[in-house]
Amino acid sequence: MRIRKFRKEDARKVSFLIRRCLREVNSKDYPKSTIRFLESHNSSNKLVENSKEKQMYVAAEGDNILGTASLKDDLILTVYVNPKFHGRGIGRKLMEKVESLAKKKGFKSVILPSSLTAVDFYRKVGYRKIKEKVEDNIGKVIIMKKPL
Repeated sequence: MRIRKFRKEDARKVSFLIRRCLREVNSKDYPKSTIRFLESHNSSNKLVENSKEKQMYVAAEGDNILGTASLKDDLILTVYVNPKFHGRGIGRKLMEKVESLAKKKGFKSVILPSSLTAVDFYRKVGYRKIKEKVEDNIGKVIIMKKPL
């Protein structure tokens, strides 16, 4: 497995991966309306558009996309790993990649909006909760921070 930059031709597979994660994992903590909203914001076309504004990466093994993570300045976004591969270090490697990029850009820390579902994962990789907020169409989000 290797971590590489997202390419336009990855959009369909990454969108499918995110939708799978939302349906199989995040749906335990969020209502269907939130899942549908998040799915619509991670369509293939939206991912390609978003890739122009942030650095997007994928964990790839051959033609398979196992996970994804993005960085915009000191903000980490869109971290998902195929549920079939949870617990194998893929998420940790993606986080290390985007954290190292933020550090190279001169940031002393990174922040991320965590779903309720992912808080424990982020704690394990060194993040701490700084506040909670409620976002329209999503619900409760935990803002977390990690020094670099």
